[in-house]
Amino acid sequence: MIQRVFSLLLLLQAYIFAAHYNSTIIELEAKLFPKMLILSEELKKDAPNLYICIITKETDMSHAQLFKEIIQRNYKEKLMGKNVVVTIQNFDTIENYPDGIIVLHHVQEEIERITNWANANKIVSFSYDPTYLEHGILASLYIGVSTKPYLNREIIKKYKFRFNPYLLELSKFK
Repeated sequence: MIQRVFSLLLLLQAYIFAAHYNSTIIELEAKLFPKMLILSEELKKDAPNLYICIITKETDMSHAQLFKEIIQRNYKEKLMGKNVVVTIQNFDTIENYPDGIIVLHHVQEEIERITNWANANKIVSFSYDPTYLEHGILASLYIGVSTKPYLNREIIKKYKFRFNPYLLELSKFK
């Protein structure tokens, strides 16, 4: 009996701490984020690669893998002359500075730690969840009657991020 209760608690814990994702939204975001990233004026124009890091925890590894597969499938050819290189990492193990990061489910304190690092290093941060904009994420997507990028105006001004005017004109600001 105790083993069953313990097993049930472990299953419930995994369910509670795992975020819920919609595969259609993942598909859309995985296609659009690299295009948004390429419109950042922070990118080194002569660099041969566009490095994207998906920051996740073990509980969301399958969703991170789905993001990676969709990006690689859609950008197996070059994007604006750059090879798209995608990695999946835990925030504590990031070794290099990517051009952009996709942040999956984390608690508020972790999001703020990730965004402080990313913003200070001029790394474009993107999140599946638009509510993370309140905690320092730079970009997300608004999905409604039309799909539009959400940009965090406060972070853009504070850290002096620069984007192509087309992206700024197209975006909604939060």
